[in-house]
Amino acid sequence: MKLTRRSALRMALIGASTTLFGSRAVAANNQIIKLSKIKVGATYSFQLSNGAPALLFRTKTGVFAYQTICTHQGGLTQYFPTRKLLVCPVHNASFNPFKAGAVVSGPATNPLPSVKVAIKGDWVILA
Repeated sequence: MKLTRRSALRMALIGASTTLFGSRAVAANNQIIKLSKIKVGATYSFQLSNGAPALLFRTKTGVFAYQTICTHQGGLTQYFPTRKLLVCPVHNASFNPFKAGAVVSGPATNPLPSVKVAIKGDWVILA
């Protein structure tokens, strides 16, 4: 595999975000977090088995999640709850997590990839 500048930057951003934000890896049994540990309206950062960072949202009606790597050039998006947007600091692309990760503005043209999650018993799991 050839390591490009973009790939190196993406991996550095993922590593830095894990260190700074304490992203937790999904357990071997696909458990992400106990449902009781995340309040309605809250988010929870975690890491997929491939190393990609992801963000879980809990609403009154359930849970959903997205990978948080920008679809434009691989920057790491951050969630701004007051604006209800995920925003990439690299080129200011923004995404609406409440509308299937749709692009709101910026150079990105593709929505954020969704992560299939479900509630099973007391846990939020990868589905």
